[in-house]
Order: sequence, then C-alpha cells, then structure tokens
Amino acid sequence: MENPPFKRDEFLDKPGIVGARWWHKGLVHADPVGRRTALKALLIGGGVLALGVIVSKSAACSGDDSFSTASRSALEMQKQYGWNFGAATETVTFDGTTIQPFNPDLVPQLSNDLAPAQVALRPYFVPTLLQSLTATPQTSLAGDPAPFLPLGDAIRPIRTPAMDLAYLRGAALASLFDKNVANVTGVAVVVDLPGPESVAFAAGAVAAFDPVFAVDNWPHPRGIVPAHQTLAAALYYQPLFAKAASARQSGAPVPAMFVLDRDRLFPYADESVQFDNRHVARLPTPAKLKELGIERVLYVAPFDTTLPELDDLNGVFVAESANGITVRMVGASAFGPLSGPDATSTYYYGETPASHQAFWVDYPWVTPPRAGVHPPNISTLGKDYVPVPRATLFGSGVNGAPAQPGSPSFGMINVIVAATSGAILGAAISRSGSWNRSSGGGWGG
Repeated sequence: MENPPFKRDEFLDKPGIVGARWWHKGLVHADPVGRRTALKALLIGGGVLALGVIVSKSAACSGDDSFSTASRSALEMQKQYGWNFGAATETVTFDGTTIQPFNPDLVPQLSNDLAPAQVALRPYFVPTLLQSLTATPQTSLAGDPAPFLPLGDAIRPIRTPAMDLAYLRGAALASLFDKNVANVTGVAVVVDLPGPESVAFAAGAVAAFDPVFAVDNWPHPRGIVPAHQTLAAALYYQPLFAKAASARQSGAPVPAMFVLDRDRLFPYADESVQFDNRHVARLPTPAKLKELGIERVLYVAPFDTTLPELDDLNGVFVAESANGITVRMVGASAFGPLSGPDATSTYYYGETPASHQAFWVDYPWVTPPRAGVHPPNISTLGKDYVPVPRATLFGSGVNGAPAQPGSPSFGMINVIVAATSGAILGAAISRSGSWNRSSGGGWGG
C-alpha cells in the first residue's frame, strides 16, 4: 500500500477551530514562505522591483512586464484551469484498500448514481465534489504540462476500517427507522463525520434514508481538505447507492439524510504551500425544510460529547430551532456491537439488542414497537442538545443567529495576475510559472 499523502500532525475539536493540521509528505522540503514575505525585491536587467510588483520579462505576460497577487475563489480557479491548478505536475494518492473490481467506466456516472431518488430533494443535492471527476479545464496556462490529467484518471476507490465501522453504525440507525417507517414522519438526518466515514454511514443507512450529498469542494494535490479520500469512498459504495436509488424510484418516500464532510473547516497550517479547498455546509433553509415536511433534525457527530456543533452549522441550527424545528444530536459512537461471547457484526443503539429500542425513548418521535432498556454504558448527552447562538468564524451570535454561513477567507487562494491585461498567470503556490523561471525562481524562495 502506498504511504498516505497527508499526515495528521494535530487534531483539534473545540469551538472556533475544528480539524487538524495535515502535512503533505511531498512538500516537506518546500520552502515555507508567509504571505508577508512572498514578495521580495528582484533585480532584472537593472530594473527595480516596487512594493507588491515583480518585474518579469516572460513572453507569457503578453507584453505586460509586471504582475501582482490577487485573491480568487479556489473552486472557480480549479474549474477554469483544472483540478490541480498550481500543482499540475502533482497528483493525489490514497490511504485505503479495495476488495472489489473497479470499473472505470462507472466514474462518469457517479454524480447521477448518488443523486437523491426523491425529486423533492434534488434541489438540495450539491454534486460539486462528485462532478470533479470528469471536469476539464476551460483555459490552459503557459508552462502547464500537456496533456491534462483528469482527476477521473487518477482516482480509485478505497475501503478503510473507519469506513467499515461507520457503515455498521449507519445500518444500526437505519434499522430503527426502517421498522418504524410508517410512523416516522418529518425527520431529516445530518451526518457530519470525516468525509469517507460520512459516505460509509450513508451507505449503511441507505435502506431507510435517501442520501443528499452536500460536499462543495474539489480535491487538490496540496488541498487543506483531503477531499479525494471522500471521493474515493463514494466510488467504493457507488454500486450500492445506485441500486438503492433505482429500487426507490417508485417506492414510498423516506427521510432525507444530508451528507457532509466534517473535515471541511480544517484550519490553515501554511498558506504558502497549501491550497485552500475548504468550504461551508450548504443545507436547506428552515422554510425549505418545512416545505419538505421536515419538523425534526437529527445531527450525527462522531460522539455526542462532540459539542458544540461545527461553526458553520451554528447559525443553521439556531435558525431551525427558532422556526419551530426540533434539533437534536446523536453520537455515531452510540451504536456499537454486542460484546462478549455473543458478539455479532450487527450494531445496536446502546450496544445491546435490549437497549436498541431505547433510541425512541431518548428521541421520542415515534412510539417504539416495544419498550427499550435505556443504554447504561454510553453517553446520551445528545438527546438534550439544543443549539444556542454563539460567536463563530461566521458570525458574532450576539443578536440572534448569524445568517447562512459564508466567509470571504474560506476557499480563497492567491493567484498571480498580469498588471496590465489582468490575465491570471498561475497560482501563488506554484513554482513552475514563468514569473519564477524568469526571475531565477525568486517567488516564494
């Protein structure tokens, strides 16, 4: 197995800063340079470099002999110039194994196969990540290698132990809803686990829920968020999702399960070498939820001690609560196997068959078919969770809930722009651009 491309240096899960520092092993020898030191004086042919401008004699500048930096949407730059914009000679690698044959002919179908089966849910499907596999650049940059390598040619499915665990936990939740589907009305689930685990949880739960993927970024060789792992997990479960969606086309409606990538808010470690492919969660507004008949939201986090919710969800959940929608949370860890000599591969709420139906005691949204024994050995803090306005990365939370999240500092990167023409010459993290070659590699070094 290849070594994973990212190493988690530190994990943080506290208000205001949730995620980890990820270091790309291929970049350990790169010269880390901060934003303030990225521009430095260069002397080319006797010309003097002014502040914020580097003199260049490259023909790629089309007669414009100066350029500067500007901030642009990372996703838009990837759509325009390719998924590996700024790192065209690099690719992604995968941490995981597969045990099933991989048919690359199915890659172009991924977005369709993972779309919600119910027409009413399709407006809230965010296929951004899934569509990255087949996207091609609209424009090429001077100095980029040819031909362009589509992400679909580099991808492969993965399966990991963490995914297997999440799959069984999703199946456990589904068994509770599946047996009560006639009584369960007005409930939606929001799964907020690390990307591959969220996908696996949804795959395990697909018998009782209609997955609505909402991952709004693209992978990148130097991406802060290892989105390629989420994409690879989606490929692994693609046949299962496709089969379930096909079977559900003419069936009775089932609850929606919104699938998020918890790694979406990873903080910057070094912006001079990392690509900001972070994004914020995109969920229906309270009004849209009510149009769908949704009155209750169950938030699935890794543990029900994983509180509060992530920053970009605070305003969303507070607004839902203020509009009469009940929001509760459950830890995925609340679902586990029976231990001891009678252990099986089936997972239960509270880790025993006797405690399984106690889920409906903690979340009294239906009358359970039989009384459950309250699980004695797991945390059940989530059942009492109520979202409260707080200061986050996206709002002060002082005067009620902040609006639907959005931050100009998220998903933005520095690019090199020709001063006269305004043409984009490349990404600031790139060392292959003509501005570097003409200046002896002075940018960022």
